[in-house]
Amino acid sequence: LCPVDIGSTVLYSKEDVSSYARKLWEDQIRNSIDAITKKDPFNETPTHSLNQLRALVDCRAVLEEPLVNRSMSRNSSSTVLDFIHGHCLRFQDFVFSYLKCDRGRNFPHCLECWTLPDSPFHRLFECEAVSDVSALRDQLQDIAYYEHNFYLAILFSGDKKLKRSFCELASKVINGSMFGDDLLV
Repeated sequence: LCPVDIGSTVLYSKEDVSSYARKLWEDQIRNSIDAITKKDPFNETPTHSLNQLRALVDCRAVLEEPLVNRSMSRNSSSTVLDFIHGHCLRFQDFVFSYLKCDRGRNFPHCLECWTLPDSPFHRLFECEAVSDVSALRDQLQDIAYYEHNFYLAILFSGDKKLKRSFCELASKVINGSMFGDDLLV
């Protein structure tokens, strides 16, 4: 911060105040990263350390290049955000947790491929039933690396092309789905 001293009053520019607020926000997110990360219910040991996930946090990128912008349709932004937060009836892992099913006896299979546990990560990066998305999946390998915490890597990315590819992949996964939005009714 570069305050300007004019006697007994100190003035800060709008940019100084914005920078300070962004730093406070970023510090708060980094300090609470364990609360916003998702645990893999089928893997006992975490794949990535909290320090690796903390390193992803870049609030400037979120503000300068938001994942969901004002020009997106409501349907498109809802689809993208469904994949980010995962609390949606289109994903069987959420349905099972909502119904409080015993995961030890019941396996929340993907309704598309019936082979792996269903989750936003599975639908985006693993599901073999989704066709014509291999090029997009290849572009998003840096995001897929973080598995169930992929949403942190995409939210805090400053790469506009990467975010566009993610939105396109989410749309193609839903459009190519056997059920589309029928599970949400």
